[in-house]
Amino acid sequence: MPRKASRSKKTAVSRPRRKKTAASPSRRKKITAGSSRRKKYLVAAVLLLAAFAVYLGYLNYLINSRFEGGAWALPSRVYARALELYPNLAISRDQLVYELDLSSYLQVQREPLPGQYRLLGDSLELHSRQFDFGDQLQGARLVQVFFERGRISALTDSSSLSDLQLFRLPPVILGSYYPDNGEDRLLLAENEVPQRLIDTLIAVEDRGFFAHSGLSPMAILRALLANLQAGKAVQGGSTLTQQLAKNLFLTPEKSLLRKINEAFMAILLELRFSKQTIITAYINEVFLLQQNRIAIHGFARASRMLFRRSVDNLEVQHVALLVGMVKGPSRYNPFRAPETALARRNLVLKVMLEQQLLDANEHARAVAAPLGVVKRLPGVNPFPAYLDLVKRQLQSSYSGDELARRGLRVFTAFDPLLQRNLELGLANGLKNFAQPELQAAVVIVDYLNGDIQALVGDRVTDYPGFNRALMAQRPIGSLVKPMLLYSLLEDGLTLASKVKDEPIRIQQSDGKIWEPRNYDRELHGEMSLYEAFIRSYNLPFVRLGVENGLETLVQNLSKIKLLKHDVVYPSILLGTTAMSAYEVSQMFQVIANNGYFTPLTTIRSVADQGNRTLARVPLESHKLFDQARMIQVQRAMIGVSESGTAGYLAERFAGKVPAGKTGTTNDLRDSWFVGFSQRYLTVVWLGRDDNSPINLTGSTGALRVWSEIMQLQGFESFKLSRDDSLEWRHINPADGGISQKSCATSVLLPFPRERIPRTRSRCQ
Repeated sequence: MPRKASRSKKTAVSRPRRKKTAASPSRRKKITAGSSRRKKYLVAAVLLLAAFAVYLGYLNYLINSRFEGGAWALPSRVYARALELYPNLAISRDQLVYELDLSSYLQVQREPLPGQYRLLGDSLELHSRQFDFGDQLQGARLVQVFFERGRISALTDSSSLSDLQLFRLPPVILGSYYPDNGEDRLLLAENEVPQRLIDTLIAVEDRGFFAHSGLSPMAILRALLANLQAGKAVQGGSTLTQQLAKNLFLTPEKSLLRKINEAFMAILLELRFSKQTIITAYINEVFLLQQNRIAIHGFARASRMLFRRSVDNLEVQHVALLVGMVKGPSRYNPFRAPETALARRNLVLKVMLEQQLLDANEHARAVAAPLGVVKRLPGVNPFPAYLDLVKRQLQSSYSGDELARRGLRVFTAFDPLLQRNLELGLANGLKNFAQPELQAAVVIVDYLNGDIQALVGDRVTDYPGFNRALMAQRPIGSLVKPMLLYSLLEDGLTLASKVKDEPIRIQQSDGKIWEPRNYDRELHGEMSLYEAFIRSYNLPFVRLGVENGLETLVQNLSKIKLLKHDVVYPSILLGTTAMSAYEVSQMFQVIANNGYFTPLTTIRSVADQGNRTLARVPLESHKLFDQARMIQVQRAMIGVSESGTAGYLAERFAGKVPAGKTGTTNDLRDSWFVGFSQRYLTVVWLGRDDNSPINLTGSTGALRVWSEIMQLQGFESFKLSRDDSLEWRHINPADGGISQKSCATSVLLPFPRERIPRTRSRCQ
């Protein structure tokens, strides 16, 4: 039977289907956790980027605030008057040398560069610095000054050999107002920085400066290897840009965070500013020297302090020393460690030779040269009392912060030569008293224009302590009598009026009896008002004042804003009112200036950093008192110096008589003298801070100091103004009667036409 063919079936092998089931809880947790972590990482990354952006933004803000808002707080400079030199000016060569030294001019033996001078026999050759006087930009100029018998005989321009009729010497900087951080600097613009200084600084501190972008990896690596080998920090890897960032924005602490901030700031500085701007900022910022409490920053100021030169006049060895001091201002200080400083300077000179910044001959000369620094740094503010008054007078226009930060230029009436005579004369006068605790205040004023030209507030004249010239309120004693005399003349009396020196008893408002006395405890009978004034007798003035002069005196003191009390006691007639030496100067300025009140001032003008005038003090004068009466007071004050309580002056200064007035207070606690010549008014006060007796009268104390000052300064006799309403007559001061010119005791006095004395007196 035929076999049936069989067909094999191909069947697909089917895999069992998995039953769809929900994911296990553990798996779901893993998936969720992974997604959450990714989100957290993303958020964290975003936050980090945002924080980094904020961080960079903050660093950029700091940079903007310093560079665009003024990188440094600049102290305001206070200048003395500009010294005008002209033929026949009364100034000696030694006096001019003193002023040049005060201006940090350097004496040299060769032809002087700007800021230098040399002595040539009876002449002096000086090279003035460029200076902007406001009304004129005066360039640097080489001038020769010839002297003869204490005067300038001729002035010549050394370049053209032409004669000069007038030359203004740039004024002395007498002080500065420093910011709270105590930093002092002079700013250099980019075009003012000498190329040699830039090249030397880069060669020593950062040779890759013009190639890197703020950081130098190779320098960092070299420093790291050197420090590892030494086992301590012996080398730094910071670029000049990093150093600038640290100096401007960061603290000197050594920490990783500070280094990170420094690095990023350096990069930002390089992105924002040119290399020239950065190197100039570094040259202006770097700390180089400490002068007492003031930190000297920047090459310009350090150059002036150490060498009395501007940076553009530095020699090779000077540049090398300054650059060498960058590494360690204290360690390489040429005053404290001259040998170490010299070695460091010579090392820098070697680098300059290797980098072909100088040739072998220049190198040899520079290495052989001494350090060449000044013998000692000048005082921070050598005239503190005057500077204090300037600041007080500026307060109405400028705050202390503005003075410390804006870099203002304040031009004053200060006369360094007059101040020198004041200080020397005060020292000479105080030697005579052998009282170490005796204090002093002196003010010298040009009473015609109100300029305060010299001032001290302490016997130690450069001590910046309590300024007695402004702050010490002391009874003025008989200094009130010139103003009282004016008041009596205003009430109808004359210098010839008869007065009585007799006892007087006055009952005061509290019921107590006041019995004033003369200083000599004596009674002198009847005399003229002139005689009572020049002898400074108290009793006649008290009697006249109580009768009809007190009210007028009060009104007159009020006119010049020197009435100190609302309730007035008769004792004001003897000067119990207290004033400072400054206030006394203002009172006598009116007297010396024929009754015209001119506010006393130190300031002439104020300019900003760009030399634009911000303020100018105009001459202000108001007529407050009658000229004719004031001339009579002046004549009486001349009599004080001729034959009265200041008669010592007639003996010491034969042929020269100032107007003057002595003042002595109870128990000899205060000694005063005021004297004025043809232009200058000088007030001297002596006393103790504890108000104990000094046993000096106005005649034996302050008058002697005044004489020592005037001996050095020199003066012309005070000349009375002419007034047609006055007629002059010789009188006998004993009784006030008209006398003959030939009488030995007669004096020539002025009188109003309607009040000429009618009685006559015989010669005595």
